[in-house]
Amino acid sequence: MYLDLDLHLSDAVSAAFHTPSPASSSAPQILTLSIHHAAPGFFPVSKLAALPDPSDPSFDPFTLAVPLLAGASCATFARVWVSVVEKVKAAFNPGYVVIQCGVDGLAGDPCKVWNWAIGGEGGMGWCIKRIVNDRNHKILLLGGGGYNSPNAARAWAYLTSIARGEVLSLETPIPDHGAFPAYAPSFTLDVPPGNARDQNSDEYLSRIEGVYEEITRSIGQRMQS
Repeated sequence: MYLDLDLHLSDAVSAAFHTPSPASSSAPQILTLSIHHAAPGFFPVSKLAALPDPSDPSFDPFTLAVPLLAGASCATFARVWVSVVEKVKAAFNPGYVVIQCGVDGLAGDPCKVWNWAIGGEGGMGWCIKRIVNDRNHKILLLGGGGYNSPNAARAWAYLTSIARGEVLSLETPIPDHGAFPAYAPSFTLDVPPGNARDQNSDEYLSRIEGVYEEITRSIGQRMQS
């Protein structure tokens, strides 16, 4: 299973494994799931960036997308993680999970689209920890996008500590080094959320959840065939 958390669609990976074969009864070995922002003109422009439509002839239940709107917060990620990501993972039951940990959706990134944080329920660390704590599969964490270098370093250091089972406090002071001034004003590990409004309404998230209820059933049926 390939799980992409970057702000942008995992277009190359998704396209590489996309197999529109609704009539096939066999299950592929790879499932891709990209959680990303999608809007008219937002890079990359791809049909695979949209919420999957199981009635579409090109639908592939093993090439999946969760398009989130602007301002996506920890609350949105907590909901989507439990109702979509974990249910898809359970249906597919992978032996390996590869996670692309793009951090350009964190608050403070120059992309200025999402309002994600690394700490708290629904934060990036919370999401990764839930997968790390699942001992039913092996895990590979990869880097990804992230254009606020100090925040990218903070996030990946924090995620590494989670993967190692030695979780760092978000109040950990940044050690003195050549780029120390770039970590102002907090000079700590934390990347907190900002004040952007989360445009992912209950109605919108419920629509995503409804579609994925059908998708997870389809995955389960294919995996049992």
